[in-house]
Amino acid sequence: MQSLWMLAASLFFALMAVCTKLSAANFGTFELVFYRNVFGVVFLGAWILLTHRQIGTRYFFSHIKRSFFGTFALTIWFWTLGLLPLGTSMTLNYTSPLYMALIVSAIMMRRGEKPHLGLIAAVIVGFLGVVLALRPEIHAGQELPAMIGLTSGILSALAYMQIKSMTKLGEPDWRIVFYFSCFGTCWGLAGNFITVGSMTPVGLADVPALLGIGASAVLAQICMTHAWGAGNMLLTSALQFSAIVFAAVLGLLIFSEPIPLETAAGIALIIVSGVTATAMTKRASSKSAAAKK
Repeated sequence: MQSLWMLAASLFFALMAVCTKLSAANFGTFELVFYRNVFGVVFLGAWILLTHRQIGTRYFFSHIKRSFFGTFALTIWFWTLGLLPLGTSMTLNYTSPLYMALIVSAIMMRRGEKPHLGLIAAVIVGFLGVVLALRPEIHAGQELPAMIGLTSGILSALAYMQIKSMTKLGEPDWRIVFYFSCFGTCWGLAGNFITVGSMTPVGLADVPALLGIGASAVLAQICMTHAWGAGNMLLTSALQFSAIVFAAVLGLLIFSEPIPLETAAGIALIIVSGVTATAMTKRASSKSAAAKK
C-alpha cells in the first residue's frame, strides 16, 4: 500500500501547477525550474545539517541519471505549456504511466513472469480518463512541439525506473530528492542565463506563488519517491492520474474554472481506474500472503 503515497504526491503536484499558473506570466521556463528546486535545496539542506545526516553516496552517477531524466522532462513540459493548449501539454506529460506499464511488462516477460493484465488495463483506462478530461487537440504548426512533448513522458518513466533502482540499493528518499533539487537548481539557473541572460526581478507579490511552487514541489517529490521506490509500479502509475482530479477541483475552487460534463466523465474514469487498481493489488497481496502460510 506504499503506492498510496502517490495520492499525496498528486495533490501536491496539483498545488504546484496552480502556483506555476500564477507565476507563468512573469517568469520564463528555466526560472520556474530554478524556483521549483531551490526551495528543496534550502529546506532539505537545513534539515540535513540539523539532523546530522550524510549526503555522501556510492551511487552518485545513478543520482545524476535520475536527476537528468526528471529535470529534462520537467523543462520540456514547462516549454510545451507556452506552445500547446493546456490540455494537450498535460496529456502528453501524463503519458509516462503508459510507458511505465510497457517497461514493467517487458521486464516481467524477460524474467519469464506473466504481466498483470488487469493493472495494465487500469492504467490504460486511467489515461483514457485523462484524454476525456483534458480533451487534447493539436493545431496546424504544433506537430513538432507535440512530438517533443511526448518525450517528456518517456523521460519521466526512465526517471521513475531509476528511483526504483536506487531505492532497492538502499538510498533514502530524502537523499534522492536532495540531489534532484540540487541538479534542478543548477540546471534552471544555467539554462536561464544561457537563453535569457539575467533573472527576472522578483516583486513582493510574486513571493507567495514562488514559495508555493517550491514547497509543494519538494513535498510532492518526497511522496512520489516513496511511492515509486516502495510501492507496486503499475498501481503507482494508475494512481498518478489522480493529479488531474485534484487539478480540476483546485481550478474550480481557485480560478472558478467550470468542470464540463466531459471532464467529469474523465475524472470518473480516473477514479474508477485508481480504485480498481488498488483493489486488484490488495487482492493479489492477500493471495500471496496466504500462499506463504
